[in-house]
This record gives sequence, structure tokens and C-alpha cells, in this order.
Amino acid sequence: MNSRTGKQRGAVLLILTVAVLIAAALVFDRLNFKLDFTSSRTYSLSAVSKNLYKELPERLRVTYYVSPELASRHPGPRAVEDFLNGLSGSSHGKISVAVADPAKESGVLEGLGLTPQRMQVVENNQQHVIVVYSGIVLEYLDRSETVPFIIGTDGLEYSLVKTIRNLVSNSKPVLTVLVGDSDKYWGNDFTSLNSALSGSGWDVRPIGPSDAIPAETKVLIVVGNSDIDDYCAYRIDQYLAGGGKALFALRGVQVNAGQGLSAAPLKQDALLKSLEKYGVKVQRSLALDESCLTIPFQNMSASGGSTVSYVRYPHWIVVGSENCSHSSAVSAGANGLELFWPSPLTLAPAPGVKTEALIKTSKHAWLQTKDFAVGPSDSGQYDLEAPSTGGQYTLAASLSGVLPMAFAGMPVPVKAGAPALSPLPAEAKASTIMVIGSADFANKLMTMVDSGTFNAVFVAASADWLESGNEMAALKLKTTHTLGLDKVADPSKRALRILFAYLINVIIIPVGLIIYGLLRSRKRRLAARINMAGREDDDIQVDTQADEKPEDAK
Repeated sequence: MNSRTGKQRGAVLLILTVAVLIAAALVFDRLNFKLDFTSSRTYSLSAVSKNLYKELPERLRVTYYVSPELASRHPGPRAVEDFLNGLSGSSHGKISVAVADPAKESGVLEGLGLTPQRMQVVENNQQHVIVVYSGIVLEYLDRSETVPFIIGTDGLEYSLVKTIRNLVSNSKPVLTVLVGDSDKYWGNDFTSLNSALSGSGWDVRPIGPSDAIPAETKVLIVVGNSDIDDYCAYRIDQYLAGGGKALFALRGVQVNAGQGLSAAPLKQDALLKSLEKYGVKVQRSLALDESCLTIPFQNMSASGGSTVSYVRYPHWIVVGSENCSHSSAVSAGANGLELFWPSPLTLAPAPGVKTEALIKTSKHAWLQTKDFAVGPSDSGQYDLEAPSTGGQYTLAASLSGVLPMAFAGMPVPVKAGAPALSPLPAEAKASTIMVIGSADFANKLMTMVDSGTFNAVFVAASADWLESGNEMAALKLKTTHTLGLDKVADPSKRALRILFAYLINVIIIPVGLIIYGLLRSRKRRLAARINMAGREDDDIQVDTQADEKPEDAK
């Protein structure tokens, strides 16, 4: 009787527990409540999203057009809808969200800018193709913007915040890119970077060393410096003195990427001289690191044939998160960074200028300061200077504050055929710059080793950081984290983690399961023996009682 009552109580408790969990799930879903235990708060609304309503003088209407055929087959649309409802719920009534069936809006969708996608489905054992939509239309006053197609929430929060801000201001912020190498062209050598910047809501305007910097420029990016003269450097100095913000990706050593590879330090460079006066020196040397890439080199034989060899190349450095500053969102949130032929930086800021080393080599790095060996056939000479130059070096840094004007007290440069330049201001305003000692990490070389995604994203996040600080940079990098072992660049740490993963998955877990099974089996056998012994005792007692009853009757 007691055993049966205990089982009934257990069943009732189980039913009540399940009912409470279901009710809690329904309530949390209705209130859009989520538990997010990720370190980067990937699945939670950021502070900038929660406070977005403060930037909306008028009501913003958001319509999510999603095909039911897609929503019933893929979890992405539900995640998008949940995110939009969360954004609306935190907007104090400033953002309204509606979900619409595209089939009921035929003839209108293409005009809204939504992009249809084809999807293969199987129904009744037959395969056919259907057209589906999953796009977002944002309407503010008489203006509208569109997210043409979205299948999940990766990057959605950043995209919506930038789109809403551009919609409210009725303009895109201008980002000017100055290509400072005459052998590089924006439309050909920087396609991945252009896509990343344009996709981040910037109005990208490329210029050359002879062009003026547009007055409406919010952020200036300078990639390459081998062909920047005093005239161009003066314009940059003038822009910064007016409170401008800039990212510099520069070289201290010129590497000829043609057949055979050769390298030589830059002797005279106007922009590097300016940067040195600002407080950061790009050294005329190359940094090499044990944490590096293995890259393919094509070798030509005497007969005219070619072979491809893979060489571990310490000139192309892989930067791990352990060597990134965690006090700045743009470096703390970096998913990875690969720098090609980088030059180390030396920081010597002026009084009142805040300087921070953002990215460093590993502690197993060294320098080449002379007799530069960069070709694949020179691998035996790569580490000749390692014993005397080994250590950790800064590869990227930021400076913020009132920077000294590099051309202060100097004659205004004059260039034949170019317009005369105006004088520098009497006093400089506070500005912010970021300097990276690699001029090639953002061009098409990054597509050789699949660096395009995170190198380009890093530049886009840096532009956001320069314009508006940590919030937008963190939002840009929010969903780019990976926990894979492929991002552990330090060889010793990588080997240790692989060994640890091997021990856990191949040895500890299986052995633990075997031990648990043996103990569980032993416990069950012991319990069975005890039960059997108890039954035998009961049988003996019954037999004894049966034998004693006739005697008692007499």
C-alpha cells in the first residue's frame, strides 16, 4: 500500500513539474524572455538596441515578410520574428512589428526591394522548387529601407540598428578610403573590403593620393603608403587637426609580391613621418611569428612546369585572442586577424594623448631588420635574427586626444597642377586614430588563405569604433565568435587543447561510461541478491508457521 501510494505521488509530482515547465515556457515566450549564458551575450538585445527608441522622434513600422513554406521548414524565421518582437517590446511603443504572408502581397514585394529565393521541397515523394521570401521592410515617415533576405539572426541586430539610424537621418555616413599605393586599385584589389564596408551601412568613397578628402567624411581609411607625398600627408594632417578619425594600414618594408619575392625598407615616407609626430612609429623591419599561416607557393621548374609547395610562413602572422587587448571592443571582439608582412609599432605619445596597444604578436616572435628573406626558398634564413630580436611586438594601436599637427611650423606643401592648400588651424581638435602595421592585410591577398571574412569584418568594426565608440563595434563583432580549435594559433597551446580534447572524448568519457556501467550493474546485482535473500527469509518464515499451526491446534 505504501509503495503504491509513493508511486502515485511520484507520478503526480512529475505531471505537475511538466505542467509548470510548459506554462513557464509559454509565459517566457510571450514576454520574449530568454536566458543567455554566452560570454558575448549573443542572444540578448544589446544596450544600443534597447535604447534605440530614444533616437526615434516618430514611430517606426517594421514588417517581416516570410513565406509559411519557409517558416515551417527552417528555424531561422522564428528566430527573426522573436528578435523583432524583442526589439519592439523594448522600444516603449516607438517600434511596431507585423508579420505578413508574401502570398497576399503579390505584385508589391519586388517594388519593396525584397529578394525571392528558390527552395527545393519534397512533398508526396515528389521534389519540386518553390519561391520563398524572408525580408524586412522598415518604414519611417515617408521613407523606407529594406533587408532583402534574411534567414537567421546572425548580424541582424547590427544591420537593423545601422539601417534604422540611416533611415531616421535620411543619409548614410560617409567613409572615405585613400589607396596610397599606385599599384593597387580599389575596384580590383579591395572587393572583399568594399563589400564589408558597404554592407555595414557606409557610403564608401574611394580616393587617390592626389584627391581631396570629402568634407563630410566621418571616418578616413588609408591603405598603403608607398606613394603618399607631403601634399597628401598634409591633407591628412589637416583632416585630423579638424577632429577627424582615421584608420591607417601601413607598411614599413616594401615587399615585392611578384615572382621570387623581394623586400626593402621604405627610405622616405611622408605619412610615416607624420605618424611619428603623432606618437606612433612604424618600424622599417618585419615581424615574424611562430603563430603563422601555411601558404601555397608556386615553383617553376627549368623545363617550364610548375609545382605547388606549402610552406609554414612566419611573415603572415595569425593573431590569437590572447594577444588582443580586452579593454577595447574592436580588439576584444575580434574573431581572428591575419597580418601579412607586418611591421612592429613603437608608441611614444605626446602628453595628454591616450595610447593603447590593441594587437600584439605572440611571445614567440622575432624581427628581420636587415637582409630581408621573404621568399619560400629562403626559409633557412627566416630566423637568423631570432636569437637577438625574440619577444612580443605591438602590431596595432590606437591614439586618442589632441594630436600634434605634423606640419605645424612648416611651409604648406605645393604640388604642380594641384590646388593650393589652406593653412592648418590655429589649434587642433581631439581626434582618434588606429594604426595597423600591415598595408596588405585588407587587400585581395586575404582571399588566398580565407582571411577575407574576419579581416574585412575587423576593418568594418574598426570604422564603427572610430565613429561611435565601443557599442557599435561590439555589435558588429557580436556574432562572429567561434569556439573551434582552428582559431588557436599558438602551436603549443593548440597542441595542448587538441590533447585535452582527445583525452576527454576518446579516453575519459568512454572509460567513465564503462565504469559507471560496471558500478550500475554491480549495484543492480547486489540489489537483486538482497531481494532474493529477503524472499527466501519470507519463505522460511511461512514454512515455519505452516509447520507450527498443527501443533498449536493440538
